Amino acid sequence: MKVFKYLTTVLVVLLFFSCAKEAIITDSDFQKNILAGTGNYQNTSHVWKLDSLIISGAAVKLTTIEKKYTKTFNRLGSYFDSDGYAGTWEMTSSNKLDIITTNSLTNIKTKSSYDIVTLNAAQLQIKITGTKGVYQYFFIISN
Repeated sequence: MKVFKYLTTVLVVLLFFSCAKEAIITDSDFQKNILAGTGNYQNTSHVWKLDSLIISGAAVKLTTIEKKYTKTFNRLGSYFDSDGYAGTWEMTSSNKLDIITTNSLTNIKTKSSYDIVTLNAAQLQIKITGTKGVYQYFFIISN
């Protein structure tokens, strides 16, 4: 009987310590997972399609080509869009998105810093101040 109790105790202890522990992620990492995937199997990038645009409070009617515009964010920090631009992205906090685009001809890098207004599994809303005022881009998830 002692052997049975001893083996049961050892088995329970082994089961207890072999359980996987989940790491708690930060808000910024959670937002990165939504933007570009978790990096796990078949979840290494997300494609976002432009849904609408507001400039200085006025809605802009999108052309057929603009309605097909997409941005693809890869989990490892690269991005490309349907216009042929590519570069890297960084999320310095849960509400800031920096996109660094490299000109393929001159190798000059341009950094655009966006405020993230909304980011969830279905939509991405970012805004930036430009030449005509505040640009608000509304994207929907495409994949």
